[in-house]
Amino acid sequence: MPFAFQQGESLTGLVLAASNGLLDPNFHRTLVYITEHGPSGALGLVMNRPINKTLGEVAESPELPDALRGAPVFQGGPVRPTALLLARFQRGKTDEELRCQIVADPFELVEPRGQGWVRAFAGYAGWGEGQLERELGERSWVVCRPHTALLEQPVPPAIWEAFVGEDQRWRKLTALLPKFTGLN
Repeated sequence: MPFAFQQGESLTGLVLAASNGLLDPNFHRTLVYITEHGPSGALGLVMNRPINKTLGEVAESPELPDALRGAPVFQGGPVRPTALLLARFQRGKTDEELRCQIVADPFELVEPRGQGWVRAFAGYAGWGEGQLERELGERSWVVCRPHTALLEQPVPPAIWEAFVGEDQRWRKLTALLPKFTGLN
């Protein structure tokens, strides 16, 4: 959901929705969760481009914990696309609060730390000093609050449209839906 963003504030924990005018194929119609943002640049993960494989199918390490083998893998961005990043997402007090922790040791993700979601990303999105701010000034991105809908499996087909659209009533309605809609 677009909202008033003050220039100079950190975007960490927010989502960038590619604007209609952003034609770069790496980011066309993407939703990017910003994991880090500061004066030296930013790092983000594309949340709506699953590669339809699991971590067990793409990981080269035989030491991968069994509990992580079914984690979905996403095209995280154009930077280092052959590198795998592991991330744990946790809900905050509401569905519009998400925290992300990038983890180097997969065994850290097996330890119970409350409810959450584990995702693997092939590559990531990165911006150098001032680059993201320039793109925001060019209106290439719409700054949005995150939502747990980003972590639904499978990825909802119209999730990008929902984030950039004017009608944001869906954010309130998702809390009323049953947790396992496939059982209805």
